[in-house]
Amino acid sequence: MTIPQQSTARRTEPSLRSGKYQRFVARIETLCAHDPGVRVALRRGLRRDLDDVRGLHRIVAPWLPEHPSRAEERAFYAIAAMIADRPRHTFTTADTDEIPPAHATEPGDAPAAVPVSAEETAASPARVRRDSLGASYARAVLAQAGRGLREETAEARLNLLTRQSLAGLHRHLPGSIRHLRDAGADIDYAVLLGDLAGWPQNSRQTARRWLQDYYRLRRFHIEEQAKARDDEDDAAVADGA
Repeated sequence: MTIPQQSTARRTEPSLRSGKYQRFVARIETLCAHDPGVRVALRRGLRRDLDDVRGLHRIVAPWLPEHPSRAEERAFYAIAAMIADRPRHTFTTADTDEIPPAHATEPGDAPAAVPVSAEETAASPARVRRDSLGASYARAVLAQAGRGLREETAEARLNLLTRQSLAGLHRHLPGSIRHLRDAGADIDYAVLLGDLAGWPQNSRQTARRWLQDYYRLRRFHIEEQAKARDDEDDAAVADGA
């Protein structure tokens, strides 16, 4: 029996493509910062199926890995659209004065390092690894100046996302990302790209990681707040002695 050619092709697991995902996200952010036309074109891809995004192929298709699964292919287009959905003023050219050369898109390039300051590493254990959507929701709850999400709202939305099929996830994510962004929470789009790409096979593990990251980070900050209050009480007692 003849085996179809594509079924024998070696597929790279999405988790092993994190360097490429990071470079893709950086490239899309740079293009959106420099070219309003690209940003407008990409935004039209929100919640669209792969057969309804003709204007995006010239931007996204060169980045697709060889023999991607349909989930991974769709993830590239969805992430590009969600990045472009940010308000115009959030894109800055301060650190991207020139659009990176075309050779920066080649798979052989070394993965970009993820800068994490010593202060960030010391302040939160979740910064040791790349942020998941669960960590973003935790930061949305912790946001200052009244911008943050209520804890009940964040938990409900995160739990809703973890129960979705791939189609449901793509339908709900754009609105969820807007809520997180409005609350002042950062989103690690490269990690989200990998999670979307592997959702059909790894949805249960990914959902568990999102929830664990959310509750770990929430507990860490609750304990830090309690410690700060104890320190203040101790200082007050010492001053009154």
